[in-house]
Amino acid sequence: MLTPAKENRKTKLKLLLRPLGRLKLKLLTKISVTRYNRRYANFQPSSNPDGVVLAIDKHVASLAALLDRGNMEMFLKRLAELSVKLLSDPLRGRALFVPELDELARRSSLIITPKPHPPANSKLLLHIATEVFPTGGHTRVIEDVAAALPDYRHVLLITNMHGANPDLACLKPRFDELGLMLHVLQCLSWTERARELSSLIAALRPQAVLLFAHQDDSIVNAGVAGHAAPCVLFVHHADHQPSLGAFRLDYAHLDLTPACHSICTARALLQPSFVNLTAKDIGAVQSVERHPIIGVTCGSPHKYAGSNQFTYAQLLAALFANGVGQILHIGYMPESQKDEIRADIAASGQDPSRIIFLPNTPSLAVKLQEISPDFYMTSHPIGSGKATVEALSVGLPVLFICPAGTLPLLNPDMTFSASVLLSALEQIPAAVHRLETEKNTLAKRSREVYEKHYSPAAFREGLLSALKLGA
Repeated sequence: MLTPAKENRKTKLKLLLRPLGRLKLKLLTKISVTRYNRRYANFQPSSNPDGVVLAIDKHVASLAALLDRGNMEMFLKRLAELSVKLLSDPLRGRALFVPELDELARRSSLIITPKPHPPANSKLLLHIATEVFPTGGHTRVIEDVAAALPDYRHVLLITNMHGANPDLACLKPRFDELGLMLHVLQCLSWTERARELSSLIAALRPQAVLLFAHQDDSIVNAGVAGHAAPCVLFVHHADHQPSLGAFRLDYAHLDLTPACHSICTARALLQPSFVNLTAKDIGAVQSVERHPIIGVTCGSPHKYAGSNQFTYAQLLAALFANGVGQILHIGYMPESQKDEIRADIAASGQDPSRIIFLPNTPSLAVKLQEISPDFYMTSHPIGSGKATVEALSVGLPVLFICPAGTLPLLNPDMTFSASVLLSALEQIPAAVHRLETEKNTLAKRSREVYEKHYSPAAFREGLLSALKLGA
């Protein structure tokens, strides 16, 4: 036991060394950043017309060397790091597949899980996601699957969130209502998390594993071998960027948008299934006669940033100048981004108060019924999928913003040509006129498209087929 004098000297020594510890941390961080920059100096990946990433041979060789040496921890870190580097221009909207990385990921999964798990003996479906969000379209797809298959038990396993995350607390009542049990990985190291994931699958023995992981989630790709369950299904929801797992031949594949499916079916070895997205049927909105008309849009902040022939603010200003009274923007957006949009609208000579920002909503369809707007506008410059389907489900006319030359993967037409297409600002007067004079006809067409292509019954049937499950 230390005497008071020695304890005092020990405390003083810690205080003296603390600045050195901070300096060491800064130096290590600086060294790490320097090495990162050097590692990706002159990094210029490309892609071919088939959606395959090219020109990353050096990085693939480096990852293969790590795996061959048995350095699984560094392999998983670098695999995720490289995957993140691919999630930007010039590949966004042009490439989906990284076959070399998927083969390395498959090899790593056979190291983590060398033998098949015991046969499944329960009607259990395991969903695996990197993160979930209260308003995320991908999270809603997981909920839609659980709702469509109530005769199965559902477990959702999260790889990159902690149990105290406020988003999980917000989502728990919704998950509980669906009977969706939640589990979060606990281990800290990359390798141990992959092993924990594999062990949990072995303990649960699910009939099928559905992968909703982020494009760069190396933990999932290493922790889930193709023999982990009778069916391991890669759900292609992140369908406009390269993704780990998108070319795993030991997985089954399911596409959720026609644009993605058209590229994936061209890869003969994948043999993907296809099912359209869905939304709960809560009925159509009650039509309201008003002038001027008002519109609604909804999406993540990044879908409204940047430009594709014109910016979001320029689009809004042009709509206001041509008879649209208000646009209600549903969903969180940073104050700085809101201020920039308002300033650009004002600079165009229009009233910025006509764009009204509303908070996140648990259900877009319910909110649309509450507001009863005259039309729904797709996000710009990056389009949306799930939100558009919810707008169709309540029978709203859709103003589909898709400038000429937009890559199909970045803005697929979810309306099956039942929308009012806007590809240039010069078309706004005619588009607004149609929304004003053909409102009821357009609303009816939206509802018909939903009932034909996006019904819960069709979604269930497609899932059962893709998962190779009996009705």
